[in-house]
Amino acid sequence: MSVTVRNEINKAEVLASGLKNHLDEVKEIGINADTIKELEEASKTLRQKDEELDALRQEVAQKGRENRELLAELKEQMLTIRKAVKKHYMQPDWIKYGVQDKR
Repeated sequence: MSVTVRNEINKAEVLASGLKNHLDEVKEIGINADTIKELEEASKTLRQKDEELDALRQEVAQKGRENRELLAELKEQMLTIRKAVKKHYMQPDWIKYGVQDKR
């Protein structure tokens, strides 16, 4: 959970608690139990969604690592194959085997 989200959730919880403790007083300014309940539900929903987001971020990070590893393996395979082609065939023939560079 990000610090910003955690801070806002904590602020909302403290606010809801304070308002509950003084419900009779804040009714005079239009804040009622339903308003406080909505605030608590919004805070709870944000917490749940942020946890889901953290899980997705972890999954993306793992997929990214896997992708980079696969890319490195692919590059190594291509390097090995290109070296074999370059070693056994003359430079003008490299292109017919799919070796695009002339180095």
